[in-house]
Amino acid sequence: MSKHTDDDPTADDVYERMEPLEPYTAGELASALDAPKQVIRTLLNRLAGADRIRKKAPEPERTIWVREPPTHRCPDCGEAFEIRYFHPVLQAAQFCPNCGTQLE
Repeated sequence: MSKHTDDDPTADDVYERMEPLEPYTAGELASALDAPKQVIRTLLNRLAGADRIRKKAPEPERTIWVREPPTHRCPDCGEAFEIRYFHPVLQAAQFCPNCGTQLE
């Protein structure tokens, strides 16, 4: 079992590395962040416990981790909604779905 060091990524580093709605394994994220798999698994469990990501176990020995899309609130009407991503750069919502206010 790997022990956490100061050179290892933080939970925020792992969260920021994940694209919304893209499924990841702990191994994929460990490779991407050049960190021990056990450290990444611990951080993913911490993020899931804080409801920042979703944990799904489709098989007994396989866990998938998914970052939820951000929830936004319209500054004019207060409507809460999710922005769905079609592409890492392009967002589906440019306007509030309730009142039509243009979003930044």
